[in-house]
Amino acid sequence: MPSDQFTDLANSVGEFARALRGLLAAYDFPADGSPAAMEAEDEPYAGEWGAHPGRDLHVTIRLATWSCADHLAALSVVLRERRLIPPLYTLARGAAEAAAIACYLAERGISPLERVRRNMNSNLQALTEEVNMLNRFTRHDAVAAVERHKAQIGKIEREGRRCELRFTRSKGYRAGYLGDEPPSAMKMIGMIASRVPEFGTSSQQLLSSVAHSQLHGLTRFIVPNGKPGPAPDKFTADLTASAPDIALHLLVAPQCASTLAAQLAWFMGWKSDEAAAAITSMLHAWGRVAGIPIAR
Repeated sequence: MPSDQFTDLANSVGEFARALRGLLAAYDFPADGSPAAMEAEDEPYAGEWGAHPGRDLHVTIRLATWSCADHLAALSVVLRERRLIPPLYTLARGAAEAAAIACYLAERGISPLERVRRNMNSNLQALTEEVNMLNRFTRHDAVAAVERHKAQIGKIEREGRRCELRFTRSKGYRAGYLGDEPPSAMKMIGMIASRVPEFGTSSQQLLSSVAHSQLHGLTRFIVPNGKPGPAPDKFTADLTASAPDIALHLLVAPQCASTLAAQLAWFMGWKSDEAAAAITSMLHAWGRVAGIPIAR
């Protein structure tokens, strides 16, 4: 029955969200001997941009992981209610993007400096967004905050150059960045969501279309019901979505979240049998309801 399928989707993603929150509650810091702990030891890249760039990187990963877990927990609640279709897509998009950011920072095979560079680019983005917002105001505290943010941007630029990282200055409302231009959320999701080419990017495009209320996204919920409309050649439609459609469209969120859990186990050294079991259960449930093989 469709109701059982919705319940299976809700329960499995809810259990994983609880396990991911439990992992964050169990560990305040990277485990001893983990790549995260060893790369941050003695803070080799401390400088004008910050005294603890390694620790700051861990904080960013934790914040993104919390965001992913919270979005998945809310997704579980909405699935269980079987109403409010568009928020499902918005929540799934938030979970996938948060997981992608954390995975991008904790990627295997990159140097410690590259990891710091990526996080500094996140800082540059955040600082620039604040400057763009506060520039609209003339109050003393707003002006002072803009000056502080601009000063920090300057520190990141100078320290980056000392580390032989090329700096591209901001242009208009776009943030500056160190080294290569940061990848888009769509590209990051595409990197971690699946081995199937273009699955992650296509999924992110669909989720964004619904989150931004674009017609090509919202019309996917319209199902003709065959009932006569206001004119002889017109028929009415219902706003609905089946559990298999929901599972297929939102599958990118469980996939990205499961990749995040694996990355946390490797980079931060965080181990959890509960999270591992929840991943298996979640991907089995979502793959079964979507009608496709287990996607991990």
